[in-house]
Amino acid sequence: MSLALFDMDGTLIDGDTNDISFSQYLAKGLIDNSVIDKLNYFEDLFYKGVLDINEFVRFAVTPILNFSKEKRDLVLDGIVKDHIYPKVRAGALKQIKFHQDRGDTVVIVTSTMDYLVEVVARYLNIEYYLGAPMEQVQGQLTGKQSGIVPYQKDKITCVKEFAMQHNLSLEGMFGYGDSVNDIPMLSICEHKFAVNPNYKLLEHEFIKECTVVDWS
Repeated sequence: MSLALFDMDGTLIDGDTNDISFSQYLAKGLIDNSVIDKLNYFEDLFYKGVLDINEFVRFAVTPILNFSKEKRDLVLDGIVKDHIYPKVRAGALKQIKFHQDRGDTVVIVTSTMDYLVEVVARYLNIEYYLGAPMEQVQGQLTGKQSGIVPYQKDKITCVKEFAMQHNLSLEGMFGYGDSVNDIPMLSICEHKFAVNPNYKLLEHEFIKECTVVDWS
């Protein structure tokens, strides 16, 4: 049995869950177009591999910061059910099942906020996930982080901590990612897969170490 590490946006999902959720926040009147413009600015930095992830997650939580847990759960469940889950790649579902049938420990590893990843993981029947840990007090988001965000080299930090907590080996790991931000995580995996890689990853020297797969 091995660890199977899946990036989420662009890998499991044919798209970006922040784009999808923010478009729904806009449709529901929770934000205006200026917030979308700022999101696009952050995402451009992300795909270039130069995003300040801590600044981004503090921004990303703001549309639902004042929601009760009950309202937040209701809104996010609807967004995932109707707009995110339909964008799960067919190949991703097959590969998740492959690893679960093998008895592997499947983990989503993403810099997306943990409260959103939790809902996606539930729809994918995945028990474990590592997302940007956002502080909650009695179920209410405070807007603060409560730990390290799994982004770039810190994906390694978070994976190693998870493995230690669950007494799991780092040997023989499988890793799946689509961007240069996933290179650190993939680098510690024996089996490296570039899933529908974006142009920055395709142009990177590291792509030679990966098996390129199309999960469309």
